[in-house]
Amino acid sequence: MPSTPLNAPTNTTTKPSAAAPAISVGGQWIVDASGCDPRSLQSLATIQAICQDVIESLGLKVVGVPQSHVFGPPHGVTALYLLSESHLAVHTYPEHSIATFNLVCCRETAVWDWRSHLQSRLNANDVRIRHLRRGSWAATNEEVDE
Repeated sequence: MPSTPLNAPTNTTTKPSAAAPAISVGGQWIVDASGCDPRSLQSLATIQAICQDVIESLGLKVVGVPQSHVFGPPHGVTALYLLSESHLAVHTYPEHSIATFNLVCCRETAVWDWRSHLQSRLNANDVRIRHLRRGSWAATNEEVDE
């Protein structure tokens, strides 16, 4: 899989494919931040501000009213943004110092510096980014339909 401008290097969970999708319907970015400050992970305002920055920086459009829930100490928050381009979801786990973000977007490239933002705003020690290209590929002998 070619490296994405979202953040380099891209961590992948599957064997890379040099082939581009025959039909691309965008991408999915799975972001895990660990070693985060637990107080930041309990702050709905902090998490919403990060989400708003992602949305504004990428020129995405929110559909309806974003939904969120604060679980209360020692637990975190969850937020969901329905986008005309798909969705952005976040879940925080202050008891484990972890935040997870999932951006699904009909654009194949969505440039946002997750690593720098999450390190500075959540004090994350480690940020892992995985980019999945979504679409239809030409069938190969390696693929198995189940």
